Amino acid sequence: MKKIARLPVWWQLFIGLACSFLFSLIVICASFFIDVREAEKNNWSYLHRMNSQWEMEIETITKDLDYLKYLPLIDKGIMTDLRNDYEKQSLKKQLSSKEYVNGILEDICGINPYILRATILTQNGNIYGNFVEDSLTQIEQAQAHIVYSKVSHKSEEYITDVYEGEINMLPYKLLTIAYAMYPVESDEKLATIYIDLDFEEIKKSFSVFSNDEIECCLFNKNGIIYSSEEENNFLLEDVKKIYENSDHQGILKADGSAWNAYVVKVDDLDWYLVQCMQQKSFIFKSMKNIMLFCFWVLIVFVFLLLGGMQLISRITKPISEFSDALDQVTLHKKQKPQHIQLEEDVPKEISTMVSGYNDLVSRIEENIILAYKNEISQKKTELQMLQYQINPHFLYNTLNIVSALAKLNGIDEISEISECLSHIFHYNVKGGNIVQLKKELENLQCYVKIQSMRFPGKFDVIYNVEEDMLTCEMLKFILQPLMENAMEHGVIPCKRRGRIEVTGKISSDHIAEISICDNGNGISDEMLQRLHQELKKDLQQGVNPGSSGIGLINVHQRIKNYYGEEFGISVESNQGEYTCVKVRFPVLREEV
Repeated sequence: MKKIARLPVWWQLFIGLACSFLFSLIVICASFFIDVREAEKNNWSYLHRMNSQWEMEIETITKDLDYLKYLPLIDKGIMTDLRNDYEKQSLKKQLSSKEYVNGILEDICGINPYILRATILTQNGNIYGNFVEDSLTQIEQAQAHIVYSKVSHKSEEYITDVYEGEINMLPYKLLTIAYAMYPVESDEKLATIYIDLDFEEIKKSFSVFSNDEIECCLFNKNGIIYSSEEENNFLLEDVKKIYENSDHQGILKADGSAWNAYVVKVDDLDWYLVQCMQQKSFIFKSMKNIMLFCFWVLIVFVFLLLGGMQLISRITKPISEFSDALDQVTLHKKQKPQHIQLEEDVPKEISTMVSGYNDLVSRIEENIILAYKNEISQKKTELQMLQYQINPHFLYNTLNIVSALAKLNGIDEISEISECLSHIFHYNVKGGNIVQLKKELENLQCYVKIQSMRFPGKFDVIYNVEEDMLTCEMLKFILQPLMENAMEHGVIPCKRRGRIEVTGKISSDHIAEISICDNGNGISDEMLQRLHQELKKDLQQGVNPGSSGIGLINVHQRIKNYYGEEFGISVESNQGEYTCVKVRFPVLREEV
């Protein structure tokens, strides 16, 4: 990268565009591969759906054949006619039977557009049908073209190949399906019905399942009996191999072309339905999409190349002129920057850059002067801070002297008060904002001792803090304002002897809870409600100077500001009975 950065801008532009073009080429190839894979996947899915619809269409075509097969069971009259022997009936009865059976067969053939002729040959040699003139010839011709048969108990089925035949002197392409007819009560075969289907009509119904891309083929044991494209020469063996696959899909090859094929077998007819699509068709479609994308990418690259050349020309020329102007300026470490003076006929870009440079030189001069002033001001501030530190030290030393004099003169109370006051003063002015709980409790005890001397016998303070909590870190000067509220507003105004209990424990979720509870006057409901409202205010709203409990609120906002909104203090009280203030903050230990 460093070597490229040292090259001229023109070479950097060329290398950048070449890398971008190479990356785009990789993206295009990957997109093409993904597009082909996706197109092939969609192709298999589409072939599967089309074959399922084709199979349903064949079931629709052959749905009335079962009706003809079980015709004797549906109509008892036909059952009787098939059992009777012509030779033992009168001529009138024979004509009546034939007219009845032939009429029903003709009606059924008229309903189904695919059935041209239906012929029944009984075991007695009787013949019924909608065309009986050439029935025996038709039956013999159909029997000669049978390619599939399925025989089981009380069931016989025969299917022919597609063959040329005549009906009423007209040529047709026929497909004949024959069924044996049995009564319910016995295994005695009554007759065989031969159903001639118009295969040309069937092919017309198949045409909806093929288009310019998809080709359909229909196979029986002898090979193709239908193809949407006449030149197809697929082999039945290849079709069977594909059907034996678990997903019934595979590749057919013919005339040097590869086809994605999906195969479905119609077991009742022993037919194989094949829907296939040439692989090059969807690859060509993907190529068309990619080529269109490549064309636009090429257009964009040409535009970027021309635009980059123009942009670099507009940038490098003014920079070269500006560089020549900078060479005229000598800048040493101990010499301040000098303004650049150029001729008036320089390009606009150069004049803008020179103007910006001159403004920068002016701001540098101003910043140097401002830095000197700030340094002088800082020195003055540090001097004042040193002076301010003399007074706290003087007061702290003075309190120690008072304590020492009180001890010498035997005035223990003054000595204790001075020591406690000195400890409180030293605690508040020294150290950081975070202390251990035991330090906070020591400061609190000093405050309590001073108040005990001020109000002797007025209250008792009990400490019940877990030992494990003493090393927890917390904000400084939290407990003393709470103790002050408990004394001044709770136990001191009360007539009875007061009791203040300081308890501390750590909950299971590592939250420290410290409670300061007193048995003093308590807080009225109205004042307690206002206090709760003040505690619920956001940090940004600040403290209302006129509100009650300003010490509690300040402590609450300090805790929330440092630890988070979920921490702080809570107040419980019952007027005339008690007040309890709880402080919650997370347990933190000092790192060793």
